[in-house]
Amino acid sequence: MKTNILVRITLFLVMLAGVFGNGTQAQAQGEAVPYLPAQIIIRNTTFWDATFSGTVNSDRFERWSLQLDETSSFSVTVTTLTGDLIPSIYLLDASENEISSIVGTQTEVILTTDQPAGAYFIQVQPVSGGGTYSMVIRRTDAPDEDSDAVIVFDPPSVFVDDSSTATVSLDNVPPTGYASAEFTCTFDPAFVEISNIAGAGLFGTDPATVVNEPENGSFIFAIAGSNGQRAATSGAVFTFSVKGLQEGEATISCEVRVSTGNALSTLPATSETLTIVEPLGTLTGTVIADKPVTVTLYNLDSTVAATTTTDESGSFSMTVLRGDYTVVASAAGYLNAQGSPTIVGGATTTMQTITLPAGDIDGNGVVDQFDALTIGINYNLTVPSVADLNNDGIINILDLELLAAYYRQSGALNWQVN
Repeated sequence: MKTNILVRITLFLVMLAGVFGNGTQAQAQGEAVPYLPAQIIIRNTTFWDATFSGTVNSDRFERWSLQLDETSSFSVTVTTLTGDLIPSIYLLDASENEISSIVGTQTEVILTTDQPAGAYFIQVQPVSGGGTYSMVIRRTDAPDEDSDAVIVFDPPSVFVDDSSTATVSLDNVPPTGYASAEFTCTFDPAFVEISNIAGAGLFGTDPATVVNEPENGSFIFAIAGSNGQRAATSGAVFTFSVKGLQEGEATISCEVRVSTGNALSTLPATSETLTIVEPLGTLTGTVIADKPVTVTLYNLDSTVAATTTTDESGSFSMTVLRGDYTVVASAAGYLNAQGSPTIVGGATTTMQTITLPAGDIDGNGVVDQFDALTIGINYNLTVPSVADLNNDGIINILDLELLAAYYRQSGALNWQVN
């Protein structure tokens, strides 16, 4: 009887040893993750390019869910924030089978992969130590080969000292969108002045932006969508003002780099030319005389800027570059009129209506007896024509009458702007 009891006890002990034995089973890649002597905390990711934080140690691992709506290339970066944590990363499928992993040797570890659409887990656990960490998941898909940037000026041509608005856009943005973009732009500071650089909303609300203000003919505009926002469609990235400084053509070029997440790719450079012209203004007025009047506009260095002849009513009009001038109205046998108009680009400047004094036949700037003598010597003749003050084809008393009206008058009339 005692022997049977002893046998039964022995068999029971053997069964217990089979259940609670210390043997372990090897696992090939793709099989279920083996039992881990730590609590696994399930957490959720919400969007790309956001920073998530967690805590792991020998008793606590964290497993993040990740849902891919399409085939994606992405990277997972885990960086130790506090403690002596050396982290590792495991990518698991929906059945918690390991797809790939990377075991860290220092406080930052990066796993990169390409996966089809589906449900996944990212498990963070320590190689050694423990502490808090940050985790960033970024898309790394290469941009579409047709993606490019473009600059548009509005208006495409400006006067000197006027401004155009430049809009820089991204075209053919891939379906995955861009997480960030960087534009390094160059220009000739002798021709244009750049200001008012500002984002245009393509990267969502409240993006992170950096503006390296224009200096020595270049500037940088960099922008990244915040809280997972991306440039998901084509459109304007930023705008800036371009002021023309001198006449000519000014080309602005931008080197462009974009990121779908954690990696920069270069797009074709873009450039556009702004035409800058000197603004033209118009000078008009009316000069009364019995003879055709010549109106001459002089630059401040006394060179002729423009000249014209009045019409039958005495009116004239001329278009010139903006600036300060001297204008002179003259007619044969008459005293001159002279003024100093300032021509404004894109505007009309009008001189006061003025009547030229008749009688300065010898052109010495004075209506006097010598002029009257010329009329007397050539009385009832047709020449010289300068003495025919009323321009009726004969020199006679009517011309002397005109002269007498301005007898002893001298110098050029002061011609004012209206």
